[in-house]
Amino acid sequence: MRDFINISNPGNVVFNFTDDPLRDLTAYALGYREAAKHLVIEFSKSAPRPDYEGYPILYLYRHSLELYLKAVVYRSAKLMGLLGKKKPDVARLFKSHKLPPLVPAVRAVFDAMKWGFEFEGSEFATFDEFAQFIESLDSIDSDSYAFRYPVNSGGRATLPKHYVINVISFAKIMDALLDYLEGAADLIEENFRLAAEATYEVQQYLAIESEM
Repeated sequence: MRDFINISNPGNVVFNFTDDPLRDLTAYALGYREAAKHLVIEFSKSAPRPDYEGYPILYLYRHSLELYLKAVVYRSAKLMGLLGKKKPDVARLFKSHKLPPLVPAVRAVFDAMKWGFEFEGSEFATFDEFAQFIESLDSIDSDSYAFRYPVNSGGRATLPKHYVINVISFAKIMDALLDYLEGAADLIEENFRLAAEATYEVQQYLAIESEM
């Protein structure tokens, strides 16, 4: 049988490449998002397309959104902890696929950083509009089942009969939103780095002062 692990051929991908896997959340989010974008290009070339071609696109975008939101929450918890502010509880961050519980933590870091709630370039003019979108998506696919399985864990249909979602419209909304969330996650990480450097410099100064 041909091996596929640790072989010296083109096509390898590396996991846990930073040895800090929680930092890799955005890399995974980007991967799922880019895969979805490539599939949308093919899906948009001609119509109608088979329904089954749309299911992976919806799942990939939805999963990318979940990962970006969790990256924002996790990174904001690190930053707010360093700044001595009340930080989001991340103890159960990876215990569920539900999206609405992540929204208050996202709002908290926006408040803490005194950022505006204008989701530039996206479909959302306010944070409340963004929160409503998350709620509506969760009502369709609460536990990340609907786009992956025709039935839930109880064997019941995940969506009503003849339920219709426009894949291309959904993709446009998601592309803009994920751009914004990626930028937010990166900005939080940069603020953490700057705050950590400032804290270290203060600690070094105090250590020198105490030795005098």
